[in-house]
Formats: sequence, C-alpha cells, structure tokens
Amino acid sequence: MAERLSPDWWRERLISSLMARNARAEELNAYYLGTYPPPVIASRYSDAYRNLIALARTPWARLIVDTINERLRLQGVRLGDPRAEEMVWDAMRANYMDADQSTVHAEALITGTGYVSTWFSDRGAVVRPESSREVVHETAPGNPRDVAAALKVYPDDLAGVWRCELYLPDAVYRYVGSEPHTVDYDDGYASLAFDTSDFQPDPERPAEANPFGVVPITPFVNRARVGSRAFSELDDLIPVLRRIDKITLDMLASSDAAGFRQRWATGLEIPRNPDTGQPVEPFDAAVSKLWVSESSDTSFGSFDATDLGPYMKVVSDSVASLAAISRVPAHYLMTDLVNPPSADSLVASESGLVAKVEDRQAQFGQSWERVAVLTGLAIGVPADGVPEVEWASPERRSPAEQADALVKLSAIGVPKEALWREWGANPAEVREWRALNAAGQLMQAQATEVGDDGPPVG
Repeated sequence: MAERLSPDWWRERLISSLMARNARAEELNAYYLGTYPPPVIASRYSDAYRNLIALARTPWARLIVDTINERLRLQGVRLGDPRAEEMVWDAMRANYMDADQSTVHAEALITGTGYVSTWFSDRGAVVRPESSREVVHETAPGNPRDVAAALKVYPDDLAGVWRCELYLPDAVYRYVGSEPHTVDYDDGYASLAFDTSDFQPDPERPAEANPFGVVPITPFVNRARVGSRAFSELDDLIPVLRRIDKITLDMLASSDAAGFRQRWATGLEIPRNPDTGQPVEPFDAAVSKLWVSESSDTSFGSFDATDLGPYMKVVSDSVASLAAISRVPAHYLMTDLVNPPSADSLVASESGLVAKVEDRQAQFGQSWERVAVLTGLAIGVPADGVPEVEWASPERRSPAEQADALVKLSAIGVPKEALWREWGANPAEVREWRALNAAGQLMQAQATEVGDDGPPVG
C-alpha cells in the first residue's frame, strides 16, 4: 500500500473517487441528453409499442438546465487596478473563457461539479474547461474552499493510451497507462473505461514543480453545503421526469389502441376462410366504404373513443410540479397561446428563477475569482486586493423600463459609471465609455475656453 499522502496514495484515492462518481454522472448526463432509459411497460406489450416507448421521452431536463445556464453570463473581473483587470480578462478571453464559461456552468448544473484548469505556457496563461467525468478533486479537511489535490484521467487518441495527471500544491505528477485506451461513444458522449492499477510514471513527461503553490484546478460546486457532496439541478427532478414520461406513454398507448371509435355489429353471419377455417373480417373500413347487410336482424354501432383529457391533466399537473421544484417559470414549460401572461405577471413569475440564478452567481463567482487570480499569476499580474467578478443581470427587462430606472437612480446621485454597469456594460465597455466621456469633456472645455477669449486675432 502506498504511503499516506504520497503521490501514489493520492492517485489511487482520487481514481477510485472518480470512478465512483462517474456512474451517477453518466445517469445525469443521460437525462440532459434525453438518452436515459425509457418508461417501463408490460413485457407483453413492449414489442408492439416499441416506437411509442421512444416517443414518450421528452427532454425537460435540458430545458431546465439551459434556462438557468443562459442567465449565468460572466462579463468581467475587478482587481482594483484597471490595467491588471484588462490584462487578466484579455488573457481569459484569449483562452475563450467568455464563450466556454457556459460549458463550465452546464457541467456544474448537470453533474454537480464543473472544473477549470489553469497553467503556464510560453504564450501566457492556459485556461480551459474540464469535464467532470475526467477530473475529480478533494478539499482539505475542515476547509471546503482549499483544494488539497486534484486528478485528471483522459484518453490520448493520438498515442492510443490513457493518461493521468495528479495536481498537488507543490508539484504535478504525470502517468501513462500501458493498456490501449477504450472510449465508447454512446449517443455522442464518451463513456470512459480504464484500469485503475495500470498507470505508471510517464517517462516522456516527468513530474515538475507547481509554481502556483496551490492546486491549479478550480472546482465549481453546485448547491454547495458544508460537509455534503455537490448536488445536480436534476437530483430532485428525476422522479417527476420519470412520472411524466410514464403518463405520456400510457396516453400514447391508449391513443394507439382506442383513440378511434371502434365499430361493432350483431346478427351478422361471419364468413370463414375455406382453407384455414378461421373467421374473416366481413367489412373493410374506409372513408369511401359503406357497410351493408341483407339481414334484417343485423345491427351496427360503435364504442366511444377513449378520452385522453385525464392523461393530459395529469401531465400538466406534473409539469407544474416540475416548474415549482426547479423554480423555472411555468410559461417556459407550458405555453398558453390563448391567454398569454402580462408583462407584470412575467416579471413576478420569474422572481424565483432570478433569485436562483443570483445564488448560483454567488457560488460560481468565488470559483471564477480563483481562476482570475491564477490567470494573473500565470501572466505575471498578481492580484493586490480581493478580486471580484461581474455578472450580467439575470433579469429580463425591456430597454424602456431599464432606461427609466437608470434615470431615477441618476436623480438620487448614483455615479455615472455605476449606471453604466447597471445597464449591463462589461468592464471593457466601461473603460471605453470612460475614455470617450473624458475626451468629450476635454473638447467641451476647449470650446468653452475659445468662446470666452474670443477668436484669435490675426
């Protein structure tokens, strides 16, 4: 057994943790992708209703996650020094973090944890999102904010091997597997399978010192609680999602079996096949066909079609439960074109979603601040103060409403730059507007000076 807290001990410990977590992560990703197991039906009907079973799945989970994620938009970082802010944000943008941030947030919302790695390169900082199915971390005892160690296991398609990287505060250790890697792309998503005891130190990429002094993997933990694991946004919703799919399948099966009015006839002699002796259906039902019987004792009738309204009511009530639990407004899930909601009711109905997004901003903001500090260290711009990230407003208001609110805020003395930020300007736009404003004031002052002194005398 490896010595406690040694690199080999950490590697074995974190690989076991990653494999244990991946089973749940695959299930949660399946719900997001809409590839989760379909609802169960009696085995004797499974072949007959195979197509209906596939139609019963609806990607509600993706809609809910994307609705939250589309309002989580990081747009800048404050470091106390405008020049440092610009350099750090430019470095993050150069690594496409302004676009890839949604990938990080989606990983955290779906699986409970997302990751961003930061490292040095000849061209500056390397900042990239990481998959929660390849990366795992462990916090220091008693301090959930302090990352004690992190590990990444990923397939190298070019070399055909598995690679493993262990990140500790003092060093980074790299390993390689001797067995060929196996990646099973199921429905477009890689399912990882590797031998936990196969990794050996990589002779081509030896261990190296960690210049950061801290683990350069930043976790984004969703619904963080002290002493508890991370929670996915889908954890509470899966039972409701399964119930909706089951009722939908029952409705489809009822529609297929009895959605049309079935006819009956009495007092009718049923012909039989002369070869097999089996009864033969006497009539061929069609729009252009008429049923006729020469016997006066024959009677025709039809059964009532199955009413699908109760099924729709149960589905609607379940979707309402989904909206209440997820705090995603019901009008996102159920559109009533006959009675569209008013503007005021829309704002009121989205208050729960806005509060939820603001809570996620507070949680994820701490992680982005850590990424900003590490990015600054990688480009030689250490943060002097406590960093702070800026988010776009999660509220959706019309430009007229927002402008009216800003006019009222200006009337009570709110500074101009604060109003720009309230409008939604990112730090780069604020710097540009500040320069334009200063240039305009200078031109106005020069024009005033020329006006007071009069035109120059020739």
